[in-house]
Amino acid sequence: MKRLLGATLAAALCAGCNTMIDHEKVEGWPQLAVYEHYVPNLQMRERCVKYTPIGASPLACAEFNFVERRCDIWYSADFPPSKAVIEHERLHCDGYDHVGETTMRGILERYLAATRGPLARAGSGPD
Repeated sequence: MKRLLGATLAAALCAGCNTMIDHEKVEGWPQLAVYEHYVPNLQMRERCVKYTPIGASPLACAEFNFVERRCDIWYSADFPPSKAVIEHERLHCDGYDHVGETTMRGILERYLAATRGPLARAGSGPD
């Protein structure tokens, strides 16, 4: 169950941002290992476009997996990201959401509710 939830959460949110905006820390966000992937542009777009508004083109995205305590960032190798885009996605991995948005807080709350406990239990094995 936890593995399935983790896989679902990995795809549930991505900060597929196409603008650089301010961030605010999500309280209780766990420390996640960050893995950065430079893939062909089409592959990055296919992975990230589902997290962007209709008609928008993603520059990159971050996907979270609380069970594995990891955050995967996807960049285009064909169109390398600016330093601002890299920093923006790394902030998401560190638990910073866009100011005024609650997407990341909602994902964390749903994860905690589904696992009925603190993140320390995540990935500790089958119940």
